[in-house]
Amino acid sequence: MLSSPDRPRPHLVLVPAVGPSPKEHRRRMTHVISVVNMKGGVGKTTTTVMLGEFLAAEYGKRVLLVDMDPQVSLSITMLGELQWRLVRDAGHTAVAMFSDALDTAEVPRFDIARAVYRNASNVKAIHDVDLLPLAPDIIDLQPHLAALSVAKRSSVRVWDILHGALAPILPRYDYVLIDCPPSLDVMTKNALRASSGYLIPTIPDVMSTYGITLLQQKVGEFAEQAGIQRPAELGVIVTKHKLNSSVHTGQVARLRNHPTWPPMLTPTVPEANQIAGAAEYQQYSTLRMKYGQAHYADLAELTETFRQRVEEGE
Repeated sequence: MLSSPDRPRPHLVLVPAVGPSPKEHRRRMTHVISVVNMKGGVGKTTTTVMLGEFLAAEYGKRVLLVDMDPQVSLSITMLGELQWRLVRDAGHTAVAMFSDALDTAEVPRFDIARAVYRNASNVKAIHDVDLLPLAPDIIDLQPHLAALSVAKRSSVRVWDILHGALAPILPRYDYVLIDCPPSLDVMTKNALRASSGYLIPTIPDVMSTYGITLLQQKVGEFAEQAGIQRPAELGVIVTKHKLNSSVHTGQVARLRNHPTWPPMLTPTVPEANQIAGAAEYQQYSTLRMKYGQAHYADLAELTETFRQRVEEGE
């Protein structure tokens, strides 16, 4: 069991030997959603954490956050660098999940019950947000995973790895939110394969929104290649919105009215020091302290818009 002096709680997930009843499973359908944009620096990690924490705090949802970005911003944001290093050094990250797929050994080393870090939010009042962390060691495995993805005689479908690993614990959660890298590589494909839908955070400027059409196209092509149902386009979330910028105002209008892009979810997330600072690890007593009293209502409303969009098809 790993813990730091300021976080004396266990991170082990105890998976019940017997799953939930069919009635309970229907009531607690798990929504698996990728948070993705082919442009970096648009607030994917902040959006992932914010939605997860508001879903838990405001709606009593049980949430798992999954880090699929080799930059491991989500892992360090949630755990802090000290605790993350302890978890990494113990081998309790998703790296072992991918390593197993490349290893011919019969006995798998990855145990998702030990890799999931329980109660990962740094907001003391939130107890239902867990984390599947990652480590940069995944970078060394990516060329081998990419080669495996095109191997004609491989018994392993490389984009099925995350999907298969999550299956035993999905009934524990209402939402699984996956933070993706800014590319459509093997990590993002694993996320999309496991997901019923995807969400696109973007800054309302030309470069950040430029790739939305390409992303839609590539997601469709991957779904066809993998032989899976295309993940639903859940929407675009505008981040780092400068309310006094004419460029941002124009792009928000474009996002709101574009005929082929996913719907824009409202309200927008403003550019604000406290929201940006929420990515820096420290302890908070409440969500209002973490994201700022001035922004709490808007972020709660955005989460409700997102929740309705996701759950309307149940």
